[in-house]
Amino acid sequence: MQSPAHTRSGGFSDRAPDTAHSSIDELLVRARTRLRRLAPLDAARELADGALLVDVRADLVRRAEGEIPGSLVMDRNVLEWRLDPCSAWRIEEAVDHSLRAIIMCSQGYMSSMAAAGLHDLGLLRATDIVGGYEAWRAAGLPVVPGGTLPGSYVAAAPSPISLDPSGQRMLVDGAAVALTPLEFRLLTALLRGNGRVITREDLRSGLGEWAGSRSRSVDLHIHRIRRKLGPRAAALLTTERGVGFRLRATPAPSESG
Repeated sequence: MQSPAHTRSGGFSDRAPDTAHSSIDELLVRARTRLRRLAPLDAARELADGALLVDVRADLVRRAEGEIPGSLVMDRNVLEWRLDPCSAWRIEEAVDHSLRAIIMCSQGYMSSMAAAGLHDLGLLRATDIVGGYEAWRAAGLPVVPGGTLPGSYVAAAPSPISLDPSGQRMLVDGAAVALTPLEFRLLTALLRGNGRVITREDLRSGLGEWAGSRSRSVDLHIHRIRRKLGPRAAALLTTERGVGFRLRATPAPSESG
C-alpha cells in the first residue's frame, strides 16, 4: 500500500506533511527557560570560585575579539563528548553530572542552545552568559589577546608556554616539547591556575592514583618540567615554599623557583 504522499506516477508530492515546526527563535526561548543564565559579573565570580568557563567561539573569532583568562577553549563540535561524564572522550574536569559548566559564545545565542543540550545529558548545572563575550568585555572584565589552542586554558597574559592537547605536548615559544602524561596533567593544572598558587595536595589529588604518588613525587615532576622549559621559560614556574607551585605569565624578579 502506498503512502498518502506517494503519487501514482511513482514520485512524491510536494505537499508538506501535517507536522508542526518550531522556529529557531522559539527553540531558543525554550532552551533558555531551562537555564539560570548568568550576568557577566556573576560568571566572573563563579569562575574565580572554580566553575568551568568554556569558550566555544571559533578560532578566527577569538583571535579577533580576545579571550577570557581562565576559560577553557573548546571546539563546539566536541563539547558534549568532552563534558559528558559518561563519555570515553571526557575531560578530567567532567568527573560527574554535578559539573558547573558555563558556556560562552560571542553574544549568548549559540551558548544557550549548547547549555540546554548539556541538560539533556544530565548536566543540569550547565548554563551560559547573558550577552556572551561581548557583554563580558563591555562590563570591563579581564580579557587577553586570542590565539589559545582548543583544549587549553587561556593564560592570564601572553605567555611563552602553551599546551597542544592533540599531541600531549607543550609549546615553548612555539617550539614543541614532549611531555609524559603526568607532566602534561601537572602543567594543565598550573596553567589553569592563571598565576595562582596551586598546592602540592591539589596537584597530587588532581593526578589521582598513580605509581609513585608519594609526597615528593610532584616536586620531582615539576623539576623535570622546568628542565624541559629551558632557562627563560623555567623562570615562570616558581616554587612557593611550604605551599606549592605557581606558573606566572611573566617572571617575578624577587622570587626564584
